[in-house]
Amino acid sequence: MNKLIYVLAMLAVAGCATPEPVAEPEPSRSSVPVPVPEGMVLIPAGTYTLGALNAFYIDAYPVTTRQFVDWANSQTDLVNARGGDPRRWDGPLHPIERDAVRDRDAREIFTTDDSDDDSRILRRDGRFAVEQGFGDHPVTEVYWWGAVRYCEGRGGRLPTEAEWEAAVRGTEGRPFPWGSAPLDKSRAQYGESYGETSAVTAHPAGASPEGVHDLLGNLYSWTSSLDRPLPYRVDDGREDRASLAARITRGGAHDESTLSATDRDGYSRDPFAGHHHIGFRCAANA
Repeated sequence: MNKLIYVLAMLAVAGCATPEPVAEPEPSRSSVPVPVPEGMVLIPAGTYTLGALNAFYIDAYPVTTRQFVDWANSQTDLVNARGGDPRRWDGPLHPIERDAVRDRDAREIFTTDDSDDDSRILRRDGRFAVEQGFGDHPVTEVYWWGAVRYCEGRGGRLPTEAEWEAAVRGTEGRPFPWGSAPLDKSRAQYGESYGETSAVTAHPAGASPEGVHDLLGNLYSWTSSLDRPLPYRVDDGREDRASLAARITRGGAHDESTLSATDRDGYSRDPFAGHHHIGFRCAANA
């Protein structure tokens, strides 16, 4: 204020007209920090190995069995009864799929252990429960549509294939989430017996610099992207939500050879089935 008075006085002495005071600029809205969604990590905008991406959020850890069961018990439209309706099922009537938990549109969401030994989710007294010892392990046997439903329930979505790879490799194109150090069992779960998983927090040394854990190993991860050749193009139909074709999974599971930042072959990736080797994590626009 004293400086303004001094300037006005100088101008008056010089015989100049008194200028209009200039208002202080408002702080830029872009400088106001936006809270990161709970449990997520920000991946900044940049040029990544599969192309230029806008900033996005991604879960720090895969979705656990406990998280998924809590969500399932909060839903009012899931049909928690054994035995699907063959009149509404337009795929093979395999007993596992027929007994899947479905929504009211007959879309399969997940399977439970009474028909699928690979599932860690129990049916108990009209509700769902977690098999003992697997609450903090990544959830298995969730159909692609079930993963979509869960993420949307959190206000998010599944990550695209390009976003998943960006979270692993960063803009520098690192070979592993943690950098260039060789893969070992302190960094990822692999090479164990069929269906054996670990807690999602069990390998902190395998986290990316941004703080995303369990990107390689334990289970593959559903993405939103259809199984189409690279290069990745978001506008070529591969993000068609209504398609019934196979979806890309990333991250590897039991075999060391699949634990790669670029592996996209997977095993079975039928979106209309649960899989013992596939889990998922959520993403969101930033």
